[in-house]
Amino acid sequence: MVVGAFYFDRQAAKGDRELNVYVMGGERMSEGAEIYRRGLEAKPFTYPPFAAVPFVLFEKLPDSWHPSAWFLVNFLILLGMIRWLHRYARDPQTGRAPPRLWLFWVVTAVYGGRHVVSVFTNQSHDLIIAGFVMLTAASWCSQRRFSSMWAGLWAGLGAATKATPLIFLGMFGLRFRWLGVVAILVATVGATLLPDYLWPRQDGLPWWRAWYNVNLAQLEVGGTAEAAGAWNSHSVQNQSMSGTLRRLFSPVEVPDGKFVVGDKGYVLLFELSATMTKVATLLLSAAILLVISLGVVFARRATRAGGESVAAVQRTVGLGEVGAFACGMVLLSPISSKAHFCVWLFSVAFVVNFLTRTRRDLVGCALFGVAIALGMLSKGMFGREVANVTLAYGSVAWSTFFLLLATVRCLYVAAASRLGGC
Repeated sequence: MVVGAFYFDRQAAKGDRELNVYVMGGERMSEGAEIYRRGLEAKPFTYPPFAAVPFVLFEKLPDSWHPSAWFLVNFLILLGMIRWLHRYARDPQTGRAPPRLWLFWVVTAVYGGRHVVSVFTNQSHDLIIAGFVMLTAASWCSQRRFSSMWAGLWAGLGAATKATPLIFLGMFGLRFRWLGVVAILVATVGATLLPDYLWPRQDGLPWWRAWYNVNLAQLEVGGTAEAAGAWNSHSVQNQSMSGTLRRLFSPVEVPDGKFVVGDKGYVLLFELSATMTKVATLLLSAAILLVISLGVVFARRATRAGGESVAAVQRTVGLGEVGAFACGMVLLSPISSKAHFCVWLFSVAFVVNFLTRTRRDLVGCALFGVAIALGMLSKGMFGREVANVTLAYGSVAWSTFFLLLATVRCLYVAAASRLGGC
């Protein structure tokens, strides 16, 4: 803990970490001053207004305590996630761990937790989002009374913090859990409006409106994030599908026409017009949504089949559903940096647990193997130059795509085996 806090303090001293952005946003919000200053600051605050609310409390702490306090928050969230995943990996009735519990944790930690380190390095708030996803999974898997309502509540708070968890609305809708649909909408809207009640802006404009005007109004469906002072459309750090396809099919301006592969995102396969690039992005996004939807269909069929209790089956497949939507969160977002992919933990834990407990599924193992191979490409293994080239080609995005396919494949096998078809 002490070492981690010291590391956080050293990172904060560099001055370009996310924590400084959050704390400044919280301080300005408490004063009713503008927090959305894109184009005016090197690292502007770009998140929904509710994301600044927790950092209003940091104003009560000495500046020198901020890194340590933020490390403690992130550490406790990660500890809670590990504890819940460990409980998930054990059979709820017998308490039996999977046949190879060590394998579960090695793969989940090394591959699933691959980008948790980035959260701590960048001092980002992505573990808060992951924490809300975990609470969504815990409620969704429990099958207790009002479980869908609680799952919707946690997902809604996540959506109010960073918009992308609103994708879980599809999970509740496809499962016909209307209480969950209502809960996620109420929680998202309520939390988004809360700052206007607690700390209204000096100019009278609603916080949500300012956020939309500055950060969302220029985004296009099928486009990638591009805004001066905030997002670079060809940045290799953007591992969303829209960002990846933008680099693959759109040229990037390079000073003096000098470039190397991977430099500033230059990995052009062949040039497409802006319209065709958008069409390709929309088609792939539609395919991703279809795959996620099929995962929900398979999970629903598994829980409706006879035999084992619905609660026991839902506990197994529920994490797969949440993991599939978590993959969709980062793939379909206009901007997804590496730290955002800490949500890999949920899909990876589900797939590893499923494959080690059931009959080996060669297709699932192959898809998962490809995901691991792509996801483990890093500068630590091959050097910074090679790692940047693989990032430019979208190694993290494609790893997530194959992880999504592996997750849905396991949900299919779960449904087929329950229905006698596998």
